[in-house]
Amino acid sequence: MKIEFDEGYSFGKGAFETIKVINKNPLFLDEHLLRLKKSLDFFEIDIDIKKEKIYQYIEDTKLNNFALKIIVSDKNIILTHREDNYRKDDKSFKLKISKVKRNSTSKLVYHKSLCYYENIFEHKIALKEGYDSSVFLNERDEVAETSFANIFFVKDNNIYTPALSCGLLKGTMRDYLLEKYKIYTDIIKLDEIDNFDECFISNSLMGVRNVISINKIEFTNQNMTKIIQKNLKKIGF
Repeated sequence: MKIEFDEGYSFGKGAFETIKVINKNPLFLDEHLLRLKKSLDFFEIDIDIKKEKIYQYIEDTKLNNFALKIIVSDKNIILTHREDNYRKDDKSFKLKISKVKRNSTSKLVYHKSLCYYENIFEHKIALKEGYDSSVFLNERDEVAETSFANIFFVKDNNIYTPALSCGLLKGTMRDYLLEKYKIYTDIIKLDEIDNFDECFISNSLMGVRNVISINKIEFTNQNMTKIIQKNLKKIGF
């Protein structure tokens, strides 16, 4: 693989997408490519991603089920893959509130940019402290997202998720859930979390996973999570 030195390597100018591949079928490929195109337009990167190249890469890969990653910068289109670890378990998650605040005024937080290491760093800190991931609040102590997923809360069978204006990535799985279910996008403050009785997170690899706690706040129900997980199994999750 030949990689050219550019502003993606120097300054993180660029974007990426991670796609779940099931039996050689890339799930939500069109949605991922549309989001990637919007990010490339934002970074003023004039590169056309050919679907044929993606399908050829998938066909040439020996695995049938894996996580495909597309990385794009000024001079590079990189396709790579790794094992899809979410196929191995359906565990529930213990989350902690990160001490790092999301800046809702930053344009970068709304893109899956190559400036991603803060997410990874906070995720590693959570693991060292006995949690499974971190939850980011913004500068107004509003819930934004986790280090690798969008977050949802349930009360009286009503589903709520933070509004995009809170400073979060517009996830492809988030979009799918908003289309398939009645979900309210709202401002959810830190001191309101314990008003909910269920919580789950989502991304395009895991689908949906139950959250049993955030810091010391526990969530006792997972009824809605199980309903959504059952439906997602029909398309490969």
